[in-house]
Amino acid sequence: MQSLQGRRRAVMKVAIISDIHSNLEAFRAVLEDINKEGEVTTVVQLGDVVGYNASPSECVEVVRNRRIISIQGNHDRAVAQSKYAESFNILAHQALRWSAKELDSGQRRFLRNLPHTRVLWGRYLLFHGAPENPDAYIYYLHQAKRAFNYMRKKTPGTRLAFFGHTHRRAVWQRDIRGKVATVSFDHENLVLDPECMYLVNPGSVGQPRGREWRASYLLFSTEPETIRFKSVAYDVQQAQKKIREADLPEYLAERLANGI
Repeated sequence: MQSLQGRRRAVMKVAIISDIHSNLEAFRAVLEDINKEGEVTTVVQLGDVVGYNASPSECVEVVRNRRIISIQGNHDRAVAQSKYAESFNILAHQALRWSAKELDSGQRRFLRNLPHTRVLWGRYLLFHGAPENPDAYIYYLHQAKRAFNYMRKKTPGTRLAFFGHTHRRAVWQRDIRGKVATVSFDHENLVLDPECMYLVNPGSVGQPRGREWRASYLLFSTEPETIRFKSVAYDVQQAQKKIREADLPEYLAERLANGI
């Protein structure tokens, strides 16, 4: 197989997904939508393949079989190494305990061995929560500033990072003066300024929030650097049915339809 570095020049369009959370119905719908886009040569997954929903084994196998470029999320780490699950809220903890029993040793090892961060093609930083901590979030200005400072000091060849964990779409920009702010992305395509740094969150495939139930991901084109967010309808009733059949907490099923 070609190395990532060797494939760098061939990449024109990349699909960025995150937070699948054992939702096979949403995951399949997103992959089908990616296939319809055409010219997508690479799929990148930003962590949390498992957790909350009821198809952990199936989702891990899709990621493995398709050789999707992946990093480790906090739920991935917790299901592979149970000591990390102790700090989760009760609903997440129940789902993690159930998921751990559903995965075989090879699947747990796959999740355990995923890297916390990765630099793609020497240019793009990938992480789950924050670059120095997969459990941390980037919700607020000081958190975004900390991530940009990490990039400048630890990965100076990068000016664009993709992250997940919040389950909400976001674009943060650091301009040439050092000012950090969020960027509006209401229009279809957002062309990135080559003089600025960016933090971009594609939202969640398997448990979207912000009152939007549809699965979320984004397309990234490299020349010029452009992002486009996409929302994909999926069989949410089937995903809910699986949660109930697994005897997982009812709230985990209800929240899928409400996008919370």
